[in-house]
Parts: sequence; C-alpha cells; structure tokens
Amino acid sequence: MAADSQQEGAFAAAVSYLHALDRHSAHQRTHAYAFGHGIARARHLLSRLGGAPRATHRCVLIAGSKGKGSTAAMLTAMLSAAGYRVGLFTGPHLYTALERFVIGHGGQLETMREAQFVALADQIAAIIATWERTDLGLPTRFEAFTAMAYRWFEEQAVDLAVMEIGIGGRHDAVNLAEPILSVITNISLEHTQILGSTLAEIAWAKAGILRARRSAVIAPQTDEAKEVILAEARQLGIADQIHLVEAHCTATRSRVQIDAAGASGQWACVHLHPRNPLAQVIGTCTELFCPLLGDWQLENLATALTALGILHAQGFTVCATAIRTGLANLRWPARFEVLHNAPLVIADGAHTPYAAARLCSSLRAYFPDRPVHFVVGVLRDKDAAGILKAVAQCAARVTCTTLPLDRALPADQLLAIWQAQHRNGHAPSATLIHDPEHALRCALDGARHDEMICVTGSLHLAAQASRWVKANLQP
Repeated sequence: MAADSQQEGAFAAAVSYLHALDRHSAHQRTHAYAFGHGIARARHLLSRLGGAPRATHRCVLIAGSKGKGSTAAMLTAMLSAAGYRVGLFTGPHLYTALERFVIGHGGQLETMREAQFVALADQIAAIIATWERTDLGLPTRFEAFTAMAYRWFEEQAVDLAVMEIGIGGRHDAVNLAEPILSVITNISLEHTQILGSTLAEIAWAKAGILRARRSAVIAPQTDEAKEVILAEARQLGIADQIHLVEAHCTATRSRVQIDAAGASGQWACVHLHPRNPLAQVIGTCTELFCPLLGDWQLENLATALTALGILHAQGFTVCATAIRTGLANLRWPARFEVLHNAPLVIADGAHTPYAAARLCSSLRAYFPDRPVHFVVGVLRDKDAAGILKAVAQCAARVTCTTLPLDRALPADQLLAIWQAQHRNGHAPSATLIHDPEHALRCALDGARHDEMICVTGSLHLAAQASRWVKANLQP
C-alpha cells in the first residue's frame, strides 16, 4: 500500500509539473505563443526525448471541429480488433491525463500506466531544465503531451499511431509528423478568436495537416470549407488523392437500441461505393452496430470506414469480423452517453452551437415524444449564447449551472443570456443552481415520468455527470 501511495504521489506531482508549464509567463498562455513555434518546440522536445522516427511516419492525423475524437476511436477499435498494435492520442481527457495515451491491440485498449507517465514527465523536466532553444521559448503542456505520446508509441512499437489534432491543424503541435493519411472531419465555427471568424479561415487551418504525395479523407463539408480544402490539395498536387466520404460511404440509422441497464447504440445501414476497398470485405451494403448514439456518429462512422478502406489498400488489411467486433466493443464516454434509463439521462459534451443543434436534432429523432430538461454549463471562451439558442429548439426546461473550473461561465450569467434571448416571447422555464451535482439531483428528483434529462454544454460537465450517475444511481 505504501508503494501504491508513493506512486500516486509521484503521478500527481508529474501532472502538476506539466500543467505548470503553461504558467511560466502570461505570454506563454496565449494561442499566439502556442501557434508561433509550437511545432518546432514539440519537434525539438521529442528529439531530445529520443525521437520517434517510426511513430511520426506511420501515423494518421485527424483534424476537424467535431467528430475527430469519435472517428479516431472508431478507427483504432477496428484496426486493433484486426490484430494491429495501434496508438491513440486524444484530448481533452475526462478524468485523468492517462486517458490521452492509449494502445489498442487484439480489441483491447490499455491506457498508459502511471509509472510510464512519471518516467516520461521526469525526462521532460530534465530536458526543460537544460533547454537551449531560447529562440523558440519553453514548451507548453500540450506540446509536452504531444512529445510524450509520439515517444511512448515509439517505445511501445505500435504499428500505427492515430493522432487527434488539438486546435486547428496547421500550427498544432501534433502536426509535427509526416502522416501516411490525413483525415478532416466536419468543420464548423469554433475557436474563432484563434482560427478565424469564417469557415474558410478555419478550414485553411485544418487543411494544414494535408501532405504532398499522401492521401486524405474529407468528411462532408459546407461548400465554403470544402473549396478551401480542395484548393490546398491542388496546391500540394494531391487533388487525385483526396477521398470525399460521401463518394465512398454513407451510413443511415436503421434502429436504436437502449436496454434496461442503459446500454445503448444504433444499428446503421452502411452503403460502400465499389471503389472503397472495404466493399470487398463487408460488401457494398451491410448493417453494423455502433455503440455511439447521435446522428453525427453515423457521419463519423462513414468517415472512419472510408479511412479504414484507404489503410486497408495500403497494407493494413482487415476482415469483416474485426470491423464488426471492433465497432461493437467501442467505448467513447460523455458523447451522447446514456447514463440511466429510468428516468432517461443523457450526457453529451456539445460545446459549440453547431454541436448543440445536432444534439437537439438527434434527441427529437430518437425520442420525439419526450420533454427534455437540459442541465447546461459552459466555459467562458465558448459561444454560450449560440449554445443556448440551439438548446431552446427542444427544451422543456433548463437549469443553468457552473462548472468547477476557472474558465467556467458563472451560471447567473448563463441564465441572464437565456432570459435576454427570450425577453419578448414565451420560453421554457429556466432555473439557476450553481453546483452541477446538485443541479442534476434536483433534475432527477423533479423528473416527470415521461421526461428525459440531458446534461450538455461542456465535455467537462458531461464527464462529471457520468461519474456522479454511475456512483449514485442503480442501473
């Protein structure tokens, strides 16, 4: 027990040290600093860690506004079930930084162990203590995480690394690699103070993960975003290596499955174009089960299957059983996650107006006759007004709450935005409860027999709700 306690203390200290990297100076906390030399700092840090020549050249980069994490998880699950050793780097984490670093093999996922995290963090600390690249500035926390991921995947001899981009793409630290495939999921307005105020500007940032002489998969986009991506592809000379998902694969919902214990998912009717190499594996028309709910997950599934088809043609061969079992065993919490069945409680980390609108659309499609009581908490740097406007599409009631984070928008300000939006018309009732867990308890206590509760506005809030329900409510 003493050894376990000592290890936990070392892990906590390592996490604290890495978080402190963003507090060296006020300037270091800005996105201008991160994007200025972030790739160069991460690349130099990785080099001093020992490098990752295999992992940085046998990887898939996934960028996008929504769906990149789900798509990365689906791709990893199917490749892992096929017997490949696959590294998966995602963010943000829900409960522990270890979640960012995962290796899948034989259909099983294993997160980095605390001892491995501590060892890499100690090496990072030693490198930064003797950091000689003063022209670049000191590395940030995310750049350290990125270097740790590539190095750990190298040490673990993964066959392929699936890397989720943090913000944007062109200047993101994860983009230090030379991927064998780039994937761009749906693009919407997000991080506008960093990436630009138009879809074209944001798409330009995402398109920075494309590479000359390499294939790319592009999920369905608006015309504005698509044209920017295709223009970048033409400039790189890879217009003929761009694979538009809608030309390769479509997935439509056939039925939803939610059992008494709260386990959930949806069956999808998948149509593959004969040009998709997977058509020779699972046929041009088949039905697949995906444990993730939400209409957008069908789009992510089509994107993942298109990417898997490209990788299959490049030598990462898969069979029908791997595709089916990999998807069926997929877990990606706090994304339209059914936490409880009676009453029905759903948590979803929608933190943009677009994501909130898609959430409401799916709620209406899946549960057309159920009133929805939303518990909403938003971070200060998000478009709270846009999120609330989307939520109003299907809300019967709303409770505004405050996330336990420095970046949280106070619940009273959230309520004031709601009231201002509905000053001149009828609106669903809205209440104020600062503590998220108390807000959820009150929603449960007051739930009518036909009402459902949806916790949303932030991935952090969805994760907190997921943990509380699993600890306090019987299935």
